[in-house]
Formats: sequence, structure tokens, C-alpha cells
Amino acid sequence: MTSIFLIRADRMLLLYRVGSSAVRDSWVGIGGHVDPDEIREPTQAALRELEEEVGLSPDQIRDLTLRYVSLRDNGEELRITYYFTATSHQMSPIPTNAQRASSAGSRSPPTWRTYLPMPPTTSVALKHWLSRGRHDNLLRSIVMASDGPHVLPLAGE
Repeated sequence: MTSIFLIRADRMLLLYRVGSSAVRDSWVGIGGHVDPDEIREPTQAALRELEEEVGLSPDQIRDLTLRYVSLRDNGEELRITYYFTATSHQMSPIPTNAQRASSAGSRSPPTWRTYLPMPPTTSVALKHWLSRGRHDNLLRSIVMASDGPHVLPLAGE
């Protein structure tokens, strides 16, 4: 899976995903499944999902950065999610409704609303990024363990 936290000024675009086979109804970043031919290129999958989900092309964003790689055993499969951040150009349209029927757009200031219902790793990634991760460009892993989530550096910390 991929997920992009898309930022413009003091706002973040999150989608409310309804009826997904991957997650319960909840707030998520922009993203979705990695196709088999993208398995070695999660950035390409994230950019494809950005266009499919909200109609934004790569030239309408900047600073796309992989921030977190999460591993979560949901009891049926080991799920890997690549979490990115990106900034929307000021002139790029920000949708108020996503183009897919399963999603609805919402803008949320990045300093609050972390209490919204989110999948477990999305919540951990967003809260960590808001409190610490946005101040650097380090890549971190999120491991959901029996004693709770662990955010660990993959390099440079």
C-alpha cells in the first residue's frame, strides 16, 4: 500500500475511505494498493494513486518524500505501507470530493485532528510526523508489535 499526506500551507488533505477491502471506514492519506509491476517502485505507485484518487499529476506537487515504511500483521496478511509527504503547488486544484466513489475529500490543519478514526499505522505515522518527523527528512519504520507501535530509524538517526 501507499499513502501520501498532501500538505498546502497549514492544511493537509485526507480522504475518508468507505467500503474498502483493505481498511475499515476511516481517514487515510491519498493512496492505495501497489500493483505487481510497481513492487520495486513504491514512489511510482504513490504517484499513480495520487492521480487516480484526487486527479493530481506529479507536476502539481513537490517534495514527495518517503517518510515511513510500516509493517503490520493484521492476522490474515503482513501488510506493508509506504507513507509519503508532499506539498501541493499553490495553483494546483485541491479537490473537495475525490473522484472515486469510495472516498470523500477533507482538508484538515496538520496541527490537530489526529483523533480522527484512522487505520493503526496511519495514526502512528501521522502523529509521529506532526510531532517529530516533519522537522527532518529521515526514513523511519513503523512496526506494530504486541507491546504497541515502534517507530524506528532506518537510516541517519
